[in-house]
Amino acid sequence: MRRRSFMKAAFGLSATVAAVAAISALAAPGRPKAKITDVQVKRIRVIKELGKTVSGRAYRVGGDLVTLIHTDAGLTGIGPGVTPAMLGVARQRLVGADPLDVQSLSRVLFNPGGTFNSIGSGANLEIALWDLVGKMLEIPLYKLWGGTHGKLMPYASQWSTGTPEERARMAQTVRAQNWRAIKFRSHFPTMKEDVALIEQTRRLMGDEFVIMTDANQAQDTPDGGRAGGVRWDYKRALDTAREYARLGLYFLEEPLPRWDFDQLAELRRASGLRLAGGEASTGLHEYRGMLEKGSLDIIQFEISVIGPTIARQVATLAAAYDKPCIAHVGFGPGVFCAGHFNASLQNAVFLGPNHGTGPTWEVFFEPPALDIGQIWSVYENSPRIDKDGYMQLPDAPGLGVSIRPELLQDA
Repeated sequence: MRRRSFMKAAFGLSATVAAVAAISALAAPGRPKAKITDVQVKRIRVIKELGKTVSGRAYRVGGDLVTLIHTDAGLTGIGPGVTPAMLGVARQRLVGADPLDVQSLSRVLFNPGGTFNSIGSGANLEIALWDLVGKMLEIPLYKLWGGTHGKLMPYASQWSTGTPEERARMAQTVRAQNWRAIKFRSHFPTMKEDVALIEQTRRLMGDEFVIMTDANQAQDTPDGGRAGGVRWDYKRALDTAREYARLGLYFLEEPLPRWDFDQLAELRRASGLRLAGGEASTGLHEYRGMLEKGSLDIIQFEISVIGPTIARQVATLAAAYDKPCIAHVGFGPGVFCAGHFNASLQNAVFLGPNHGTGPTWEVFFEPPALDIGQIWSVYENSPRIDKDGYMQLPDAPGLGVSIRPELLQDA
């Protein structure tokens, strides 16, 4: 069979299997009845200021905008907040609709917004819809989407660049709180500093601690929590990646512009290091391009940009190319959606012992300012890390978490 015919057949079969797993419950006879009555945006009341990370970004407990989708059945779905303009669209398109028509509703809401943390994204509304669907069907999302258990091994994703010495100490800090993996940002002014970051961390943490890093080179300007990020060319990316491979880095994220499929593929071959990316990509066409070119080892989509429905299609497409996936971190309630999504993937990324047990979950954690133990306290039933470095998603319906009602106020 020719490759093109084989890929069409494989993708068609996988898509059918994935679709049946999710759609059967939604289309079953006697499914629950409910109509959407209103869509609101509320703000979570600020409880406490936590201070700033090394990069200068301030964090606090509360303050996030959240979307609430209400029904005549007394159930409410929650998701990240949206802009007033998007709220108007949501009310026009959702009020009176059946929430279990989530996949068709997600198509009319799809509006990636262009940035991975855009609150204008229709994906945030879709997250709230899926939370509502899980509540109506009385099932956690990871099980609705085909997962069997909600145990994940998270990694502590860093917002700051800092210095190599300070970041290596941060790895010690997160390990002392039971985390087994960390993701840095590594685009210092010099390659020497980029390499020192991993060298010093590896020296302190040993070979069992999982280290990843993000070059943040995919967009028009390098990012990293401080001004003046350095743009990598191919040579710098290759020289750095080879050093990282020597030091046992698990993956390097976004080492080149996201559209540079050919050079990313060449970098993979020449460096021998796993490459990850895709958080800012917004459609199947772009993921198909990177998969056809062999540009990445790990497909990493942002659930708060493309939403769960498109993300499932991307994951199925990646499976046809034998590539693992991970949902990027998400924001507000979106982070819990990303966790459920990762727990449901058959082609998930694993970071357990020898990378063999427990799908992973990216969670921003940079204490003391970016401390999810405090930040997540605005939610009832939020997960906590255990002594072995795992988090268990709640088995309550939908996202499994709820916002403490006394904290909700007008936006």
